[in-house]
Amino acid sequence: MKKGIIRCQCTPTCTNPPVANSPFCKEHVKFCPRKSPLSGNEPEFDPDAYNKHKGIKESLNCFAYAFDWRHFPKTKKCSKNACPIPFPQPGRASGYPKWSNVKGKRCPDLIARLMGDVPDLKMTSFEKKCPPKSSKIALVVDEDEDYHFYRQDSNGYWSHKPGATEVTHLDATKRPIYDPELASRYYPDSSLHYDQFCSYLCAPKGKKLHFKRGGQQHNKQKTRKQQGGTPSSPTTRRSVRRSSSPKSSRRTVSPKSPRRSPSPRRSPSPSSYRSPILLSSSKKRRANCQQRKKSLLKRHGIKFVKS
Repeated sequence: MKKGIIRCQCTPTCTNPPVANSPFCKEHVKFCPRKSPLSGNEPEFDPDAYNKHKGIKESLNCFAYAFDWRHFPKTKKCSKNACPIPFPQPGRASGYPKWSNVKGKRCPDLIARLMGDVPDLKMTSFEKKCPPKSSKIALVVDEDEDYHFYRQDSNGYWSHKPGATEVTHLDATKRPIYDPELASRYYPDSSLHYDQFCSYLCAPKGKKLHFKRGGQQHNKQKTRKQQGGTPSSPTTRRSVRRSSSPKSSRRTVSPKSPRRSPSPRRSPSPSSYRSPILLSSSKKRRANCQQRKKSLLKRHGIKFVKS
């Protein structure tokens, strides 16, 4: 939907402007033939359940509201008067990374995250009835900025909760929401324009849902990334260089680089190894050099061939 366009929400083919305080134009204000059937498990439109207490209002977002997820954390930071904690985020419970670690919020990304958190979620359409024990929600995105959810209530209309603000049944132009896909989703005050409509979805009802809030596992994810994703820095590796003399092939360890603690090795069998103590000094140096060479090549996955 283009910015600033206000249209009738009855049918996608009707482009007439709506009348004041109504989602419909003059032609459809009395009757709209296109309907979104109810399953009988839709939640009641009860904004006071979210708006009455500031702590509840600022700790739940559109994602939690769409699934009617009212989990209030029992921490010292949270009370009914204030609860300054991160919102629940799609995909966090199923292992997806934080939004700060990915680029953009596209429809396929959001749907994959939702399917990970709620496997019973089913895609549907506006005019299709959801199965029993489920109700309809809708997903839209502003790919560069944000995502947003709507839910269908028992009165047939739709409502939403923009971030930490109050629950409302009105769109960006202060009109009731009959169809989220056709409603106005451009908010000039915040520069948010949810121009991409992703899908209608049937969300399960009566099942305990497990969501996670954003930012709780920041330190764990950072540690995991450092250990598994990036190579070791040059200062942590053992720096090996050849001596400047061309006649000498002996390798020395740079004094600036810290030594690595040697890894435990199996004791060699007596038949295949003779202690360097029994060798002459030149043979001892050669044996030590070959041993260092063997360990260095083994570290890089190269097979050692005795020279």
